[in-house]
Amino acid sequence: MGRKGKSATPSPSRIQLGPFWLWYRADRDDWRICWYDDGSGTGSRRTCRKSTGIGGGRADNPPQEAQDALVAHYESWRRPVEEPVKTALVEAIMADWLTEHAQKNLSDPRRYANSMDHWFQFFAAERRAGRLTGAPVVSDITKQLVERFIARRLTDGASHHTVSRDTAALRQPLNWAWKDSRIASAPFVPDVKGKPEGKTLVYTPQQVAALLDAAMAMPEREHIALLAMIALSTHGRIEGILELETSQVQDGLIYFNAPGRAQTKKRRSIVPIAPTLRPWLEDLPEGRVIQWKQPRTDPESGQVVYTLLPTDSVKRAFEKCLIAAGISAVEVDEEGEPVWLPPRGKLGETKPRPKIVGLGSPNTLRHTCSTEMHRRGVPEAQIDTAAGHRGESTNKKHYRHLRPDYLEGFIAGVEAFWADVGQHTDAHLRSRRDPKVVYLGKAKARKQAKNG
Repeated sequence: MGRKGKSATPSPSRIQLGPFWLWYRADRDDWRICWYDDGSGTGSRRTCRKSTGIGGGRADNPPQEAQDALVAHYESWRRPVEEPVKTALVEAIMADWLTEHAQKNLSDPRRYANSMDHWFQFFAAERRAGRLTGAPVVSDITKQLVERFIARRLTDGASHHTVSRDTAALRQPLNWAWKDSRIASAPFVPDVKGKPEGKTLVYTPQQVAALLDAAMAMPEREHIALLAMIALSTHGRIEGILELETSQVQDGLIYFNAPGRAQTKKRRSIVPIAPTLRPWLEDLPEGRVIQWKQPRTDPESGQVVYTLLPTDSVKRAFEKCLIAAGISAVEVDEEGEPVWLPPRGKLGETKPRPKIVGLGSPNTLRHTCSTEMHRRGVPEAQIDTAAGHRGESTNKKHYRHLRPDYLEGFIAGVEAFWADVGQHTDAHLRSRRDPKVVYLGKAKARKQAKNG
């Protein structure tokens, strides 16, 4: 964790708890927790630093959030280690992680379950060989043990990517258990060496056009079009876009960090509204910017009406749009064979059908924006600023968006991108308002639902 360069030794008035103190890195607007590491055995000590992801304040006056982070770090360090925690069973931790975390938060927990089966078989083989005396505990997880597992899986013919997922099926549960205070510390689990670097998926302007067309084809998916327009015009984080309120859109700017919300490591920026995006943000109803249209039949008129509702997840709707746009592929299993689904009797199907999945996710929009801006020669600093990566001084962070030329090159790049999309569709020029669609207010919708 050590870093060469500026000294972390603070002034005598530093905020300190035990061996830890706060230090302000002004060039990144980041408060860091520092301490000395004397464990090298050389007689010298190394300064270690841990980022809190919190900015603001002054070098002699840390914000309260940074002080709270220091207290939490100190309490974690001084927490006594109980004997039952030292001997926690690894297989039990993995099973708990799979049921309590993976099945609720990961898109395909089945693959991790398969990886865990390989670990359980390996642990059994280690016991037969006498290298483990029983069910493995946390202290049994060593670099040498993991390397033996990796060598076994590669010998069995598993690819480097598959073995990498296998090691993650051990690493992630242990880190999860540590963060949840179930174990005192998480051992190091090395990854497989020689794994080829994956290529980040991005959408072409033609694919973006097809995605927008697919989203605009159905009223209940139009919120995907708005989300794509904002993401590709701002480089904003998807979670920030989903939480965006209309009150954060003002004076030609989008303030992705809501008032009162503390900045974290995943910073949320202030971005000018590009001309192509502007019509999509006009006359929005109060509340969340991204709202989906829930369809129902009005019992009085018999026509389909829609209730605008905020949404915290667009994963399923986004994938449906990808499949409708042809940005998809047949899902394959670990052996590279297609995954088949049973026939749908209600549709008169008699034969199994291949499972079609969308390529990418909402986050691919952010990768696409970054790639397109680099391709168009937008200055790196402006791309980073729009993405929320730059940690400048507090004054620059608070006032730079007031300059007339703020992110001028970035907005020019965005408009050039929409011009390319315009060669394939005009969906990006459409207003989100459709006079043919009838909307119900929430109060009227509840009343009719109750009466109907």
